[in-house]
Amino acid sequence: MVRLTILFVCIGNSCRSPMAEAIARVLGGTMVDARSAGISPLGWVSEQTIDTLEALGYPSAGLSSKGLDEVDLGGVDIVLSLLGDRGLDHVPHSIGGRRDAWVITDPFGEDDEVYREVARELEHRIRALLSEESDLELFST
Repeated sequence: MVRLTILFVCIGNSCRSPMAEAIARVLGGTMVDARSAGISPLGWVSEQTIDTLEALGYPSAGLSSKGLDEVDLGGVDIVLSLLGDRGLDHVPHSIGGRRDAWVITDPFGEDDEVYREVARELEHRIRALLSEESDLELFST
């Protein structure tokens, strides 16, 4: 039974938000419904994003780059912008109960090490978020 639905938002839905979606799916297990969308989706998930996730043990199957108008916004408990407050400006206020903003480095066009650093930061922040939001048992990778 899903207890927490999170929508991760970034610009292109190619790096940060799909990465967060994949990580949250694993860390939250069946208790979390993780979704992602972009303000201006690129239409593809970065190969470096996929490679980084797979190298860290996070499945990338099912990830796709999509806009806010292409994702199910129903039942969202938390809207999380990964580009600071400006990302929240693009999400209708009727969506989600809690709105929060993290400033996460955009790894697009950077080397593999930057992608790994971003993934580890997201992993750390998502673990903390899930711990504070509920008593979900977090799965370690």
